[in-house]
Amino acid sequence: MNIDKDIKKASTPSSSFYTSKKIFNKTKSVFENSYQYICHESELLENTNIPFYLLENWLDIPLVVTKEKNNIYCLSNVCTHRGNIICNKKNNQKKLVCNYHGRSFNLDGSINHAPGFKETKNFPSKNDSLNKNINLLNWNGLLFVNCGENKLILKGLNEIKSIINWYPFENLSFDKKASKTYKINANWALYCENYLEGFHIGYVHKGLSSDIENQSYETTLLEHGVLQMAKSKHKNDSIGGEGIINGIPSNQIYALYFWLFPNIMLNVYKWGISVNIIEPISKEKTRIKFISLPLNGLKQTHGKNNSIDQIEAEDQKIVLSVQKGIKSKFYNKGRYSATYEKGTHHFHRIISSYL
Repeated sequence: MNIDKDIKKASTPSSSFYTSKKIFNKTKSVFENSYQYICHESELLENTNIPFYLLENWLDIPLVVTKEKNNIYCLSNVCTHRGNIICNKKNNQKKLVCNYHGRSFNLDGSINHAPGFKETKNFPSKNDSLNKNINLLNWNGLLFVNCGENKLILKGLNEIKSIINWYPFENLSFDKKASKTYKINANWALYCENYLEGFHIGYVHKGLSSDIENQSYETTLLEHGVLQMAKSKHKNDSIGGEGIINGIPSNQIYALYFWLFPNIMLNVYKWGISVNIIEPISKEKTRIKFISLPLNGLKQTHGKNNSIDQIEAEDQKIVLSVQKGIKSKFYNKGRYSATYEKGTHHFHRIISSYL
């Protein structure tokens, strides 16, 4: 896949990018070698040892996050004896205990007890512990892990931090009731593409369109991501704060939509932040994790026509329609709107450099 760097000349990826099993399998390595959002630190109860099970059945990499006093660890969730999954639910035990043969581990991943191994020579070794050098990043309370070596997301996060260094991240906490998981029968990249352009808002999101100044919609390309934003028609709906972004005071901005390659969306609203994680299951099936992180004392908004739930439903409907269309023998590829689709073009340029 080769996408011309000049958006005015470029064509979109061919339909095989979305329909080919071979290409889909190649993209797996992109995800395995990138930082992925796992949870907010508020999910690890304060002053308690909480093993936290996560990323189950995704990319075949079971992980567990543990907290011991002020230390947070990300460990392999697979017993080093015979490969049994150790943690299957959140708990406050002081050890990680395998229910297959009783081997136990400390919360930092080091081996604690191994029944039946007194006669085994050169045991235990470092390979018998769970700490497998998995990179854990705590960014303003949002926890990311990386099972590979690619650290380009750090550049994107640093850019975001410089843009919203005034934001009160310390006041965010996880809202389990408002957080949801969806599965849709569409390629993961189609969902990202839809997110990365505001071109469709006036046609697909009538409620949202009535709240923002569509002519002010702006896309800014980041080194490893994209920022989209627009002015609010009503000052009471703005994100507030005392920042200035691209020359616009934050108290005039409706929302900030940050995307980090390949699949992380950080959305900044008046009430708090939402995180969308786009997880490829197969070439035509995608899991969307929506995480709600409201500010203290506030709740996620639930309007009739402009709520996040309504916008999500509208986005999924159009993405499913595109999924059907790209399989038509009469469609291969299209052209970009140089005015409105800079973010989508940027995404395609990055993914093509990996593939």
